[in-house]
Amino acid sequence: MSEYNDAIVFIDRRLAKVFHFSAHDEVKLVFNHISAHRPNHSADHEDATQHARDDEFMQTIVGALGHDGLTLIVGPGNSKFELQTYIGRKRPDLAARISGIETLSDPQDGGILALAREFFRKRAHRHAVAPEFSFRQN
Repeated sequence: MSEYNDAIVFIDRRLAKVFHFSAHDEVKLVFNHISAHRPNHSADHEDATQHARDDEFMQTIVGALGHDGLTLIVGPGNSKFELQTYIGRKRPDLAARISGIETLSDPQDGGILALAREFFRKRAHRHAVAPEFSFRQN
């Protein structure tokens, strides 16, 4: 069992970030990746190569969710729902622990973490709302 229990994922069509939270409100960035191969889906929706790259991108995100708590998925567009669908297909155990999907357009770490703290606080979870945060990067 990891000391980091819950996670928030920020995802848009090119960027993904995964943060883990500890019971003591410590935060660790475990994944930060920009995909150069993920253009807007409307351009080539039926392209099998595009789908393979999407699956690879999603798989790396899911691989960063090695935690046993809840997950919040955020982002500006449909990528957050695509990730939810992917997790439901490939990892039903993780899908059962997705506690919410929220819209967030700004990929700045402070905004992502503030939204996560507020989200989990409203659900009577462990994390406090604080402007400062303990932040560790791998």
